[in-house]
Amino acid sequence: MQLQQAREEVVRAGHELVKAGLIARTWGNVSARISDSQFVITPSGRAYETLKPEEIVVVNIADGSYEGEIKPSSEKGLHAAVYRERPEVNFIIHTHQVNASAVSALHRDMEVIDPGAAAIIGSRRVPCASYGLPGSKKLIKGVVAALSRSEGKAFLMASHGALCLGANREETFKVAAALEQLCEDHIMRRYLQLSGRQEADWDALRAYYLAELAPCGPFMDPPPVKPLYSSEREGDHFKLYLNAADKDGEDWIKVSLEESAGSGAIPPEAEIHRLIYRRFKEIRAIIHDLSPDTLTLSRAGQSVYPLLDDFAQIVGVSARVAEGGPLPGAAGEIARKLKGRYAVLVKNNGALCCGPSRSDAAAVAQVLEKGCRAVIGTAFFGGARPIHPVESLLMRLVYLAKYSKKAAG
Repeated sequence: MQLQQAREEVVRAGHELVKAGLIARTWGNVSARISDSQFVITPSGRAYETLKPEEIVVVNIADGSYEGEIKPSSEKGLHAAVYRERPEVNFIIHTHQVNASAVSALHRDMEVIDPGAAAIIGSRRVPCASYGLPGSKKLIKGVVAALSRSEGKAFLMASHGALCLGANREETFKVAAALEQLCEDHIMRRYLQLSGRQEADWDALRAYYLAELAPCGPFMDPPPVKPLYSSEREGDHFKLYLNAADKDGEDWIKVSLEESAGSGAIPPEAEIHRLIYRRFKEIRAIIHDLSPDTLTLSRAGQSVYPLLDDFAQIVGVSARVAEGGPLPGAAGEIARKLKGRYAVLVKNNGALCCGPSRSDAAAVAQVLEKGCRAVIGTAFFGGARPIHPVESLLMRLVYLAKYSKKAAG
């Protein structure tokens, strides 16, 4: 494939993956072979929505060295290894797609029952590569070993995500989409086996989890959720957004960081935001997340530990649960449980997700939701072991250091 065409195909694949919900923000990576000795790959830390062909980086297959000033994806070594091992492969998509990531946390191969899907991915089994830290030689070694066990085009990467291969962009995208559906079906089939039901959907699966599988269950008839609101810090005050559905953010009130909330027109929930901003200077945005999987684990009163490595990086070594209670009195407990993390679950009320910007807080919410999906999904197979605390902490510290360096630059 010619260089310019390859760059355009990689950009197009990124746009298609975002549209299909298989990739988000700067997570994952896409590459295309341009010769026996080189490939092009997405750059590090750049959003797919605005990616331009000239930003796609040329990398040498032999040693992972690259051309130009733009830094390639940190997983360039993984792509280089695949191109060395599989000369028929001309396109690679690596994603952290939701259902494949959840199944990857089981650290086991997955059987493919659907003949049509097996034809797309080229195998009746999806191998799972052994775990290694992102960008590490151990990760690459595990993928190479998985490649030796299958001539197929779809692979899971333990506690990490999916790796899909193909002759071109169209084929590889079909593999990624088929793998995501296969992983969802894998979880749903297990739910049907355990429940004895004839039909399955995620609402039914979550309800079964709370009733039968949650460590502290069963949980029936949860109380209605209460608004904890979202906010953004601006100097010595913050904007408290009163309407989550207000996309333009016009329905807000100004709250001082110096005065306790809960009186007059300021709702008591504002005290949670005030204490978080006062205690954690790097946090400048808070989002109240009520996405279904996160809400489910908050109803279980269950702290979440990293089954996936992007959770460890972006959320922290855990997302602890605060019992909540009457406000503004319970605000102190919620803020304390956030220490060292970017998310805290609130019993029966979802989670508060934080970050240096509203975009960062939204990313935390997205990764937390995926981490909760992994906890729920793997519970149907007996559960999964979290990533080792030392490795989780290392990934968290490296992520924060890189983010700080990027922000300073």
